[in-house]
Amino acid sequence: MFDDLRGIDEEDDGSMFDEPAELAFDVEDVGPRRGYFLGMTPAQRFLLSLLLLGTVIVLGSMCLMVFQKVMI
Repeated sequence: MFDDLRGIDEEDDGSMFDEPAELAFDVEDVGPRRGYFLGMTPAQRFLLSLLLLGTVIVLGSMCLMVFQKVMI
């Protein structure tokens, strides 16, 4: 009666810890990959940082004009 509640089949020997589960990856494959951060190459990160810098400059200058700290 209680064997059915635990999900043990009658043809199963009842032990779920006999064989170790196989890993989907090798332990040697796990490790830091050099030159990649967030999946980007150094050139892509540099371009992204330049775009971010340009965005900050444009938004900053627009805020200065809106608050009339700089006149065109």
